[in-house]
Amino acid sequence: HDDHTTDYGMGGLIARLVDEGYQGVYVRSSNDEKDGRHGYALNDAINLKEAREATTILGIREVVSLGWRNDYMDSIPLKELRAQLILLIRKYRPDVVLGHDPWAGYDRNPDHRKVSRAMADAVWLAGLPNVHPEQLEGGLLPHRVPYVFLKARVDYGRGHWPNVAVWLTPEQVRRKALAFETHRNVYAHPSTARAYIAALADEGLVVPEIEGMNDQQAAVQFEKWFMEWISRKRGEENGADNAEVYWFRDEFDHLPGLRDYLRANVEPK
Repeated sequence: HDDHTTDYGMGGLIARLVDEGYQGVYVRSSNDEKDGRHGYALNDAINLKEAREATTILGIREVVSLGWRNDYMDSIPLKELRAQLILLIRKYRPDVVLGHDPWAGYDRNPDHRKVSRAMADAVWLAGLPNVHPEQLEGGLLPHRVPYVFLKARVDYGRGHWPNVAVWLTPEQVRRKALAFETHRNVYAHPSTARAYIAALADEGLVVPEIEGMNDQQAAVQFEKWFMEWISRKRGEENGADNAEVYWFRDEFDHLPGLRDYLRANVEPK
């Protein structure tokens, strides 16, 4: 879902990778028709437009939309979605793949579970020449992805067990927040601001910084503050000003004992 991936969970890392010279491709598995305040067709059109705007802010060069129906992905064959992702991995040959963590203990969202499982399978299977050999006949080659960053919610369910913190600059946090607030059909919507303001008023509270703003401006400000807060929180938990946390896997994970050997015998620079 557009608002959960490129911006909410991974926007800072995407911005950092782009700053370091990487080029990004965003695979939009769902048409996102259920997220928003309109009917299915209009939600789909608006969310795709906002996804393109948000990914452009982060520096992603291309959006690939698979068009599966939002929240109806349980019924599609896993192997069909997996085959699409294997093809895309072989086509674009990424050094890094980002996605939801299929092994996390939280995810109540059926689309997250479906796509994360297919993605994790595809990352491994894309490197095997006997898997979907028809793709090789079309000119593609097997490709093994060396680096994978996996993300999940940590605030309910059984949670997520990240093993790395990615430090972010203030500019990367700014772009993450700007991309997130672009999703105004889902998050930074005037009705969201009205709901926040009403809830605060029930407690006898006001936010002086939003006085004089219209509802749209206030909604954007609330989402900006949220992105800044969560980035600071993850940073403070990991000895940095700003950060995001992930379950990270690299090219050594499939070699038993090698990581322990390197830890015991390699000295850092």
